[in-house]
Amino acid sequence: MKIVALLGDYWHPAENMTPGLEAAVSRLAKTMDIDLQYITHEEVSSVLDAKPDLFIIGKMGTLNPKDEKVITWLRDDLDKKVVRFVEEGGSVLAWHSGMASYDNNSNYIQMLRGYFDFHPPGLQDVTYMLKEDEKTGENTFPLVDEQYFVVCDSENTEVDLWSTGVDGDSLAAWKHPFGKGKVCCFTPAHTKEANLDENVLKLLVEKIEWTLSK
Repeated sequence: MKIVALLGDYWHPAENMTPGLEAAVSRLAKTMDIDLQYITHEEVSSVLDAKPDLFIIGKMGTLNPKDEKVITWLRDDLDKKVVRFVEEGGSVLAWHSGMASYDNNSNYIQMLRGYFDFHPPGLQDVTYMLKEDEKTGENTFPLVDEQYFVVCDSENTEVDLWSTGVDGDSLAAWKHPFGKGKVCCFTPAHTKEANLDENVLKLLVEKIEWTLSK
């Protein structure tokens, strides 16, 4: 299985995400042949031409969010190409910032059926829930994280992770088929330590497995 990963942006260094992804891939490699390649945003178009099995996007849409003139990497033609890639049988995993700072009307965000809205300042104590409204017990785990609050078309996707924290409750992960391919959105986690948390790692493995299953 060929996985390509676009990771890292102004607020989210790639080195915070690669250890978690590589740990997940190491576990998956015990049962399947995995080829993981890291790419830059300039390489996305040519890489998609080679039809990888999974495209992981852990990069926000804006390249220079602090500048007066903000540049986005997902130009119109590439926006359409990413969606076409999934329609034709590829899979996309939008991971943490991979659903942030994109045009909400883009084909990409419409395909995800959800996007990042805001998070409370800094890192907070967040409880992630495997069952909706079950805020304590074996189906929950704590994490120091950016709690993403999202806008999601929950009627047209399968929500399978929720969060609760200082500012309230939100959805934290969802998935759905799209055309001949699959789409998965996973909001944890911001730091290297959080991405290596056993609970997060287990869920990341499950998300990747789902996107690769036929």
